[in-house]
Amino acid sequence: MKNRIFLCCFFTALICYTGNHALFAQSGASHPDKLPWVDGEFPAKRGAFEYHVARGEGATLSGARNDAFSGLLADLGNQAGVTVNSQTIAEIKSSLNYNAGSENYQESTSNVTTHRIDREGFKASFTKVSEYYEYALGRYLLWELYEVSAGAAFTAVIPEYTTHYGGSALWRSMIIPGWGQFHKKKVTKGVIMLTAEVAAISGLAFCELRRSDNWRKSTETTNVNIAKEYRNRADSWELRRNIFVGAAAGVYLWNVLDAAMAKGKLKYAWVPDNLNLITNGSNGYYYCGLSIDF
Repeated sequence: MKNRIFLCCFFTALICYTGNHALFAQSGASHPDKLPWVDGEFPAKRGAFEYHVARGEGATLSGARNDAFSGLLADLGNQAGVTVNSQTIAEIKSSLNYNAGSENYQESTSNVTTHRIDREGFKASFTKVSEYYEYALGRYLLWELYEVSAGAAFTAVIPEYTTHYGGSALWRSMIIPGWGQFHKKKVTKGVIMLTAEVAAISGLAFCELRRSDNWRKSTETTNVNIAKEYRNRADSWELRRNIFVGAAAGVYLWNVLDAAMAKGKLKYAWVPDNLNLITNGSNGYYYCGLSIDF
């Protein structure tokens, strides 16, 4: 009876979960914390360019990027009064050595590439400066922010967006020092926090072990002078232990405050949940399963 109740609850939750994802995909709804430029709230311009948002969709992130880039070329051609068909898009991609890139987006001035089209009646320079995507039901919904100039070269300006983390980084750092920093993509700082806290706690434990050992020895001897020596040593190790206690508390407090107040890296993606339903088929066989991302 209990097993039946459990199975009923499990499949009911699974149906609701799948239904919510389907509703999300069909409605085209976006996560409320998406980057503001996705809805047309562009940063202030600091150069001779215009902002342009390209949207793509695909089963893979690279496929969605290709779709968005093709749409960008078609839009730029239409603005220039030129019809850009699929063959022209393929030729332009080939001439630009366009590559959809890896499955992750890193915001960095060193990764910025300015593309330039110089064809009869169609001239443009453009640079991708930001990216945001959402994932649902095995499909990527992608938005790319471009800075575009009508032919003239320009210097790209990277928008200074940071992720809206809320309290997610704070509670992580309260559980494990450095976890909040890792969550904000501040890996170096996270390693420093975690290493410092582990070192302080290890030093604390070692000093406490030596203190208790010396105190035990002082109680086991009948020689007053030897007992006094052991107690002096115990006091010395207690002082060192207290220093490590203060260091551990200081690092922990610093870690929590930093997780709550410091800015994080640019938000480039949002995946609805850690739990995902996977379906696929091959050679007439179909299978489904659940994946959990940690």
